[in-house]
Amino acid sequence: MRRTLFIIFLSLLGCNQLDDQVPAGTQLLRNSDISSPNSPQPWVSVTSPGFLLGMSRDEFRSASASLFIESRDSTNIDPTTWRQTINSPLPREGQKLTLRAYLKGEEIKRFAPGSNVFISLRAFPVEDSNGNTAGRYITSQERIIVDSTFTWRPIELVLNNMPPEVEYLVVYLAMAPRTSGKVYFDDITLTVD
Repeated sequence: MRRTLFIIFLSLLGCNQLDDQVPAGTQLLRNSDISSPNSPQPWVSVTSPGFLLGMSRDEFRSASASLFIESRDSTNIDPTTWRQTINSPLPREGQKLTLRAYLKGEEIKRFAPGSNVFISLRAFPVEDSNGNTAGRYITSQERIIVDSTFTWRPIELVLNNMPPEVEYLVVYLAMAPRTSGKVYFDDITLTVD
């Protein structure tokens, strides 16, 4: 009898662990279409000198607003970002994530290697307990060049395997140093695939 109860307990424990997996199609970001009426929260701006960050009610792809970053100073030396932290629900190790955003650009110019407009996803802590950093950060900074003036277009990154030992995730919408122009971000999603 005890053996049967023990086997049932282990089976239920295994089922509960599978239930903890975030279902495919789950959108992890909040206010992804910048539709909150008075604030971009939970998006947080981290600004550097020479940049202007804000919400635009004039330029948007869906809903009624977008986030923007503007730089008129091509000599700026620090990046600037919008960011959102995801604490829960967190995907399980090995799940696939897709980060997608729509961008609209106005006179974006790049003046140095690495200057660009980009999106990124970072898992924290930046190292696991073995000191490994692999697979804990993805960025479009060197992969997808964003410049000139253009209408809404998607940009996408895929994290094929959620790394182990993740406490939280941060999504960044960024303009690197030595970049000028204005970029709008809308319909930003982080989806479990």
